Amino acid sequence: MGKRPSGHVPQEEINALLIAEARAGRLVVRLKGGDPFVFGRGGEECEALAAAGVPFAVVPGVTAAVAAPGSAGIPVTHRDYGSAFAVVTGHECDGASDLDWGALARIPTLVVLMGVRALPEITARLIAHGMGPTTPAALTASATLPHASTVLGTLATIAERAREARVEPPATLVLGEVVRVRDRLARPESQTCSAAFACQ
Repeated sequence: MGKRPSGHVPQEEINALLIAEARAGRLVVRLKGGDPFVFGRGGEECEALAAAGVPFAVVPGVTAAVAAPGSAGIPVTHRDYGSAFAVVTGHECDGASDLDWGALARIPTLVVLMGVRALPEITARLIAHGMGPTTPAALTASATLPHASTVLGTLATIAERAREARVEPPATLVLGEVVRVRDRLARPESQTCSAAFACQ
């Protein structure tokens, strides 16, 4: 079972459906993009299953926080540019956010998942909290797929560039000097790699 980004279903209904289907004797597979424990609500679902006495297993995935930048030639850490990175959800940029924007503005590499729709707010908050407007930025959409694309800019320009490029979710934002490494990793000829790791 899975859901689309625009097809909102309350988490309690998903939990109840997982439990009901398992109790009906069905083999239930809950599909998640990336890792179920990185903004995937996998922890909540597993808690519900455990509380209901339903056995389950978790298959860890590769989070878009490292897969998307990596597929775009951007390491999230680099000895010369940043030995730490933080991952946040773009859904946390409203007035009730409990994120420490000042601390996030000081992280060498910041990765924002699910933030396409809130890019103007995210970038404005980071600039207001001290991240330099010229901080390199990259927004990778549909990472690892044949139609993947990466829009480059700075913290001050990435929201407008994304709008001009009509970037749609899913997309991953990377902010920090590590974005500059992408240019040095470019190959003379264009190459793409499939999920099977075979380069063409």
